Amino acid sequence: MTDTSAADAMRAAMTTQLLDMAGILQPIYDAADGMRAELVSRGWSPAQAEQSAGAWLTSTLASIGGAM
Repeated sequence: MTDTSAADAMRAAMTTQLLDMAGILQPIYDAADGMRAELVSRGWSPAQAEQSAGAWLTSTLASIGGAM
């Protein structure tokens, strides 16, 4: 394998892994968006809802990162 083909193979593998990760994370981001919208619909201020959903998202991503 030449240096160019090895680099191309690494780029392809990394691209695939990033797309896989995006597919795993998308439902979590969607849940945080839904949580924020639900809190606003229940009378929370947008800032409070954003902060709460952001805290949930941060802790969820940290727990996923810690499990890997």
